[in-house]
Amino acid sequence: MKVVAIVSVAALALFAWQSCPVSAGDGRNITNINGSVHASSGETYDTLSTVNGDVRVARGASADVARSVNGEIVLEQDVKVGSVSTVNGSVRIDEGVAVSREASTVNGSVSLRKRAHVGGDVSSVSGDLDLEGAEVVGQLETYNGDIDLSDGARVIGGIHVKRPKGSDWSHNTAPEVHICATCVVEGDLRFDRPVELRVDAGAKIGKVIGEDVRRR
Repeated sequence: MKVVAIVSVAALALFAWQSCPVSAGDGRNITNINGSVHASSGETYDTLSTVNGDVRVARGASADVARSVNGEIVLEQDVKVGSVSTVNGSVRIDEGVAVSREASTVNGSVSLRKRAHVGGDVSSVSGDLDLEGAEVVGQLETYNGDIDLSDGARVIGGIHVKRPKGSDWSHNTAPEVHICATCVVEGDLRFDRPVELRVDAGAKIGKVIGEDVRRR
Protein backbone atom coordinates (compact mmCIF):
# COMPACT_ATOMS: atom_id res chain seq x y z
CA MET A 1 0.00 0.00 0.00
CA LYS A 2 2.84 2.40 0.82
CA VAL A 3 4.46 1.85 -2.58
CA VAL A 4 1.15 2.44 -4.34
CA ALA A 5 0.62 5.64 -2.40
CA ILE A 6 4.08 6.94 -3.27
CA VAL A 7 3.61 6.09 -6.96
CA SER A 8 0.26 7.87 -6.91
CA VAL A 9 1.82 11.01 -5.45
CA ALA A 10 4.51 11.02 -8.11
CA ALA A 11 1.95 10.40 -10.87
CA LEU A 12 -0.25 13.28 -9.71
CA ALA A 13 2.74 15.61 -9.49
CA LEU A 14 3.87 14.63 -12.99
CA PHE A 15 0.37 15.20 -14.37
CA ALA A 16 0.28 18.66 -12.79
CA TRP A 17 3.55 19.62 -14.49
CA GLN A 18 2.48 18.22 -17.84
CA SER A 19 -0.76 20.20 -17.66
CA CYS A 20 1.12 23.48 -17.40
CA PRO A 21 3.08 25.36 -20.06
CA VAL A 22 6.80 24.65 -19.87
CA SER A 23 9.43 27.27 -20.58
CA ALA A 24 13.15 27.60 -20.12
CA GLY A 25 12.56 30.74 -18.05
CA ASP A 26 10.62 33.99 -18.21
CA GLY A 27 12.54 36.05 -15.69
CA ARG A 28 10.35 35.20 -12.71
CA ASN A 29 9.88 31.45 -13.31
CA ILE A 30 12.21 28.66 -14.39
CA THR A 31 10.56 25.35 -15.29
CA ASN A 32 11.79 22.16 -16.89
CA ILE A 33 10.80 18.53 -17.45
CA ASN A 34 13.99 16.59 -18.17
CA GLY A 35 16.79 18.64 -16.72
CA SER A 36 17.97 20.55 -13.69
CA VAL A 37 17.06 24.10 -12.71
CA HIS A 38 19.58 26.61 -11.37
CA ALA A 39 18.69 29.93 -9.75
CA SER A 40 21.42 32.55 -9.97
CA SER A 41 22.94 34.13 -6.89
CA GLY A 42 21.12 37.21 -5.63
CA GLU A 43 18.21 36.91 -8.08
CA THR A 44 14.50 36.74 -7.22
CA TYR A 45 12.04 34.22 -8.68
CA ASP A 46 8.47 33.07 -8.25
CA THR A 47 8.66 29.34 -9.13
CA LEU A 48 11.61 27.03 -9.71
CA SER A 49 10.40 23.60 -10.82
CA THR A 50 11.37 20.47 -12.70
CA VAL A 51 10.17 16.88 -13.09
CA ASN A 52 13.37 14.91 -13.74
CA GLY A 53 16.23 16.95 -12.37
CA ASP A 54 17.63 18.81 -9.41
CA VAL A 55 16.80 22.33 -8.26
CA ARG A 56 19.73 24.39 -6.97
CA VAL A 57 19.20 27.87 -5.56
CA ALA A 58 22.48 29.78 -5.37
CA ARG A 59 23.59 31.84 -2.40
CA GLY A 60 21.45 34.86 -1.59
CA ALA A 61 18.73 34.12 -4.16
CA SER A 62 15.04 33.99 -3.30
CA ALA A 63 11.95 32.22 -4.66
CA ASP A 64 8.40 31.52 -3.59
CA VAL A 65 8.46 27.83 -4.61
CA ALA A 66 11.29 25.36 -5.26
CA ARG A 67 10.08 21.88 -6.27
CA SER A 68 10.94 18.70 -8.14
CA VAL A 69 9.44 15.25 -8.67
CA ASN A 70 12.59 13.20 -9.28
CA GLY A 71 15.48 15.25 -8.03
CA GLU A 72 17.34 16.86 -5.17
CA ILE A 73 16.63 20.33 -3.83
CA VAL A 74 19.66 22.35 -2.70
CA LEU A 75 19.31 25.74 -1.04
CA GLU A 76 22.70 27.38 -0.64
CA GLN A 77 23.64 29.82 2.13
CA ASP A 78 21.32 32.74 2.91
CA VAL A 79 18.64 31.71 0.40
CA LYS A 80 15.02 32.72 1.08
CA VAL A 81 12.13 30.57 -0.19
CA GLY A 82 8.45 30.13 0.57
CA SER A 83 8.25 26.34 0.29
CA VAL A 84 10.47 23.50 -0.90
CA SER A 85 9.35 20.00 -1.90
CA THR A 86 10.31 16.91 -3.86
CA VAL A 87 8.98 13.36 -4.19
CA ASN A 88 12.04 11.25 -5.00
CA GLY A 89 15.01 13.19 -3.72
CA SER A 90 16.60 14.82 -0.72
CA VAL A 91 16.30 18.41 0.51
CA ARG A 92 19.49 20.18 1.64
CA ILE A 93 19.08 23.48 3.43
CA ASP A 94 22.39 25.24 4.09
CA GLU A 95 23.43 27.82 6.68
CA GLY A 96 21.28 30.90 7.15
CA VAL A 97 18.50 29.76 4.82
CA ALA A 98 14.95 30.96 5.58
CA VAL A 99 11.98 28.82 4.48
CA SER A 100 8.79 30.65 5.37
CA ARG A 101 6.42 27.68 4.96
CA GLU A 102 7.24 23.95 4.73
CA ALA A 103 10.04 21.66 3.56
CA SER A 104 9.05 18.14 2.49
CA THR A 105 10.00 15.01 0.59
CA VAL A 106 8.56 11.50 0.24
CA ASN A 107 11.61 9.37 -0.56
CA GLY A 108 14.64 11.24 0.67
CA SER A 109 16.22 12.97 3.64
CA VAL A 110 15.93 16.58 4.82
CA SER A 111 18.97 18.28 6.34
CA LEU A 112 19.17 21.75 7.87
CA ARG A 113 22.43 23.43 8.78
CA LYS A 114 23.25 26.18 11.30
CA ARG A 115 20.96 29.21 11.52
CA ALA A 116 18.50 27.74 9.02
CA HIS A 117 14.87 28.53 9.83
CA VAL A 118 11.67 26.82 8.63
CA GLY A 119 8.37 28.50 9.49
CA GLY A 120 6.23 25.40 8.96
CA ASP A 121 6.62 21.61 9.10
CA VAL A 122 9.61 19.56 7.97
CA SER A 123 8.58 16.10 6.76
CA SER A 124 9.68 12.92 5.01
CA VAL A 125 7.96 9.57 4.65
CA SER A 126 11.00 7.30 4.43
CA GLY A 127 14.03 9.56 4.88
CA ASP A 128 15.97 10.97 7.81
CA LEU A 129 15.51 14.43 9.31
CA ASP A 130 18.77 16.07 10.40
CA LEU A 131 18.88 19.46 12.16
CA GLU A 132 22.25 20.98 13.04
CA GLY A 133 21.75 24.24 14.91
CA ALA A 134 18.57 25.01 12.95
CA GLU A 135 15.08 26.07 14.03
CA VAL A 136 11.74 24.64 12.92
CA VAL A 137 8.55 26.40 13.98
CA GLY A 138 6.25 23.56 12.94
CA GLN A 139 6.57 19.81 13.50
CA LEU A 140 9.13 17.25 12.41
CA GLU A 141 7.15 14.42 10.78
CA THR A 142 8.24 11.03 9.43
CA TYR A 143 7.10 7.44 9.13
CA ASN A 144 10.32 5.44 8.72
CA GLY A 145 13.18 7.92 9.04
CA ASP A 146 15.61 8.67 11.86
CA ILE A 147 15.62 12.11 13.49
CA ASP A 148 18.81 13.78 14.74
CA LEU A 149 18.93 17.14 16.52
CA SER A 150 22.40 18.54 17.19
CA ASP A 151 24.29 21.75 18.00
CA GLY A 152 21.42 23.54 19.75
CA ALA A 153 18.67 22.77 17.24
CA ARG A 154 15.20 23.94 18.23
CA VAL A 155 11.80 22.54 17.26
CA ILE A 156 8.78 24.47 18.47
CA GLY A 157 5.93 22.34 17.11
CA GLY A 158 7.14 18.97 18.38
CA ILE A 159 7.98 15.64 16.78
CA HIS A 160 5.57 13.09 15.25
CA VAL A 161 6.70 9.65 14.09
CA LYS A 162 3.63 8.28 12.33
CA ARG A 163 2.50 4.69 11.87
CA PRO A 164 2.63 3.57 8.23
CA LYS A 165 -0.82 2.74 6.93
CA GLY A 166 -1.68 -0.54 5.23
CA SER A 167 1.77 -2.10 5.63
CA ASP A 168 3.39 -4.59 7.97
CA TRP A 169 5.67 -2.19 9.79
CA SER A 170 6.13 -4.33 12.90
CA HIS A 171 9.19 -6.11 11.47
CA ASN A 172 10.90 -2.92 10.30
CA THR A 173 13.80 -1.40 12.19
CA ALA A 174 12.53 1.13 14.72
CA PRO A 175 13.38 4.75 13.85
CA GLU A 176 16.00 6.37 16.06
CA VAL A 177 15.37 9.81 17.54
CA HIS A 178 18.29 11.71 19.09
CA ILE A 179 18.07 15.07 20.87
CA CYS A 180 21.35 16.68 21.90
CA ALA A 181 22.17 18.24 25.26
CA THR A 182 21.73 21.81 24.00
CA CYS A 183 18.64 21.09 21.87
CA VAL A 184 15.03 22.07 22.58
CA VAL A 185 11.74 20.47 21.52
CA GLU A 186 8.92 22.60 22.90
CA GLY A 187 6.00 20.52 21.64
CA ASP A 188 5.04 16.92 22.33
CA LEU A 189 7.07 13.98 21.07
CA ARG A 190 4.35 11.71 19.68
CA PHE A 191 5.29 8.21 18.57
CA ASP A 192 2.62 6.08 16.86
CA ARG A 193 5.05 3.20 16.29
CA PRO A 194 8.06 1.72 18.11
CA VAL A 195 11.06 4.07 18.31
CA GLU A 196 14.42 4.28 20.04
CA LEU A 197 14.69 7.62 21.84
CA ARG A 198 17.94 9.11 23.11
CA VAL A 199 17.70 12.41 24.97
CA ASP A 200 21.07 13.73 26.16
CA ALA A 201 21.35 15.23 29.64
CA GLY A 202 20.48 18.93 29.52
CA ALA A 203 18.07 18.72 26.58
CA LYS A 204 14.65 20.30 27.01
CA ILE A 205 11.69 18.39 25.59
CA GLY A 206 7.91 18.27 25.80
CA LYS A 207 5.73 15.32 26.76
CA VAL A 208 6.68 11.92 25.34
CA ILE A 209 3.58 10.12 24.00
CA GLY A 210 3.79 6.52 22.83
CA GLU A 211 3.29 2.98 24.12
CA ASP A 212 6.47 1.51 22.65
CA VAL A 213 9.33 3.93 23.24
CA ARG A 214 12.71 2.51 24.18
CA ARG A 215 14.90 5.05 25.98
CA ARG A 216 18.64 4.72 25.71
